[in-house]
Amino acid sequence: MKYAKILSSGIYIPRKIMRNDEFEKLTGTTIDPYYTEQIGINHRHISSDEETPTYMASEAAKMALERANVTADQVDLIIVGTDTPEAISPPNAPRVQHLIGASKTEPLAFDVNASCANGALMLDMAARYISLGDYKYVLVIGTYAMTKFLSWKYPWEALFSDGAGAILLTSHEEPGYLGSVARTDGSWWHNWGIYMGAGTMNLQGIDRGLHRLDLRAPYPATVNEEGWPMLIEKLMNKCSLTQEDVGMIFFTQVRKKSIMKVMETLNMPQNKTHTVMEKYGYTGSACVYMAYHDAVECGKLERLKGRSLVFLTSGVGFQQVAVAFKF
Repeated sequence: MKYAKILSSGIYIPRKIMRNDEFEKLTGTTIDPYYTEQIGINHRHISSDEETPTYMASEAAKMALERANVTADQVDLIIVGTDTPEAISPPNAPRVQHLIGASKTEPLAFDVNASCANGALMLDMAARYISLGDYKYVLVIGTYAMTKFLSWKYPWEALFSDGAGAILLTSHEEPGYLGSVARTDGSWWHNWGIYMGAGTMNLQGIDRGLHRLDLRAPYPATVNEEGWPMLIEKLMNKCSLTQEDVGMIFFTQVRKKSIMKVMETLNMPQNKTHTVMEKYGYTGSACVYMAYHDAVECGKLERLKGRSLVFLTSGVGFQQVAVAFKF
């Protein structure tokens, strides 16, 4: 049996930075201290018209390939996760395949959309494809351009930033991939999203602003603060992991205080997680890969050889997915 192993990572950060005071000036609103004190966001990156979701995804993918000394024509599968696609159809992944120079070898390329839960879900999917034995190199890429869907008139929009993150996985004789757990509760479907679709694709839908991100009812912090520990404990039991076995946990970067509280609930030290919302803002499908990449850059994973890494991502709708890899 083949096992998936994480080989390298890459990110793309848009060039334009918008500070909190600039956001307030643009929107005519005042940012609640909650965003700096609880969430941890002081600025955000705004993609230009040229920095499209597929462009950002391809740049992150190119970095991951370069760092692993793997060429694009060696890639067997490309999975792109986003809920801010460049188009409803065709999918983003074939465009990314072309942009990185992999179209000549025609690797399978497709999109997934579990909103911001994409990160852990794609790692799990990639591992399962690799286990079939036909895929040696698999690229998973989260790309996020939510600022393109904002109305720029609400204080809560200060949360969002743009960017992309990629992880390259390869097949290996030893784990690697250890397992995953997930949960979905569709009763939250109407709380938050971009609700323009087949049922609302008309002028009335546009007049109602359904093509913009709509926060109808905020998710309470307890959704993650209670759900995350439950999933991690379930994952640890499934994979026969102890607290000592777990070297680092990477969470969806949506609220720093929630991450800290979850680590306390798990009785794990704060140095077993890593946050990047203070650097990059909230980047949805990309954020967990960006956190992993930044931890690598900071040298935090050098001491974790043989330990396990956990990726846990949450998305509106809602979905939560956790996956474990031996590092």
